[in-house]
Amino acid sequence: MKKIIALVAALILLIIGSGSWYIVSPGFIALQLRLGKIIRVHKDPGLHFKLPLIDQIKYMDMRISKAREETKALSRDLQTVNVGMVINYRILQPLELYQEIGIEFKRIIIDPFSQESVKAIIAQFTAENLIQSRHVAKEKVVADLKERLRPMHIELIDFNFTHLDFSPEFIKAVEDKQIAEQSAKTAKNRTEQVKEEALQSRTRAEAEAYAQQVKGQTITADLVALKQVEAQILAIEKWDGRLPVYSSSALPVPFIAVK
Repeated sequence: MKKIIALVAALILLIIGSGSWYIVSPGFIALQLRLGKIIRVHKDPGLHFKLPLIDQIKYMDMRISKAREETKALSRDLQTVNVGMVINYRILQPLELYQEIGIEFKRIIIDPFSQESVKAIIAQFTAENLIQSRHVAKEKVVADLKERLRPMHIELIDFNFTHLDFSPEFIKAVEDKQIAEQSAKTAKNRTEQVKEEALQSRTRAEAEAYAQQVKGQTITADLVALKQVEAQILAIEKWDGRLPVYSSSALPVPFIAVK
């Protein structure tokens, strides 16, 4: 009987002894509660002691933590968007956070706040604009989520969309629109090219016509001058060397033509 009592006593002492200490890992803090009241905050890593069966320990991770979320949102044109996101955050004031929200702050604060911010921002964009301006939507979510979390003693480090998925019908409609716009752009470019080629051909034709006109005028003037010279040469060739003589009552006076 005594052996049994001694064995039970040793077991009780072992349980009490093992419950009188705890370890704080690097990057964590430990809140030591006594009958529900925080009596100490341990920030230093290592071994710490507590009263067994009376004290409780709550650990909080002070490192940058990551939360992954999935939600559905509606764009401004009422297209359904399946959203995947990653939120990186860090606790600013652990004691205040625990007292106001508790240890389940991720479920209570991080998850709903991030989903509310994403839905509010996506509703500002049409689905097509959201595809083209994803980075703008991200920056808006970051700004909104920071304002929501800071009063809750949480700092937003970064936010990113992992995916923005639309219905197959919408994706097909966007692709068809892009193809149509590209075809219209190609046709417009070809029309402009044809117009430019026609303008260049007209300009060349006008330039050639003008050149021919100038050339014709030049040839005509030269030809007239040449004919005049030829006539003078012909006249010289026919001259017999005698000057014309006019008779009068006086002596004959030779006629000399003066130019």
